[in-house]
Amino acid sequence: MTIKVYYCLPGDNHEINSIDIQDGTTIDNFLTNVLEFDIETEVGVYGKLVNKNYVIKDNDRIEIYEKIMVDPKIKRRKSAFDEKY
Repeated sequence: MTIKVYYCLPGDNHEINSIDIQDGTTIDNFLTNVLEFDIETEVGVYGKLVNKNYVIKDNDRIEIYEKIMVDPKIKRRKSAFDEKY
């Protein structure tokens, strides 16, 4: 079965890859065995968060989310304040 994996690299380079996996593969197996991720990360399917035991279906769009370190609103506010003073 084929799925699409979406992720964004530093510098806003969006990557889209099609990957063939076995039927019955869970998100947890996919992250650890196929992508070889060893970190905890949030994953969504078509924009909705799913848990690690979600069984991936044919043509699913898997989205790997990076943890946000700083709230974007706070970052913009701080940046604007620093430019004024």
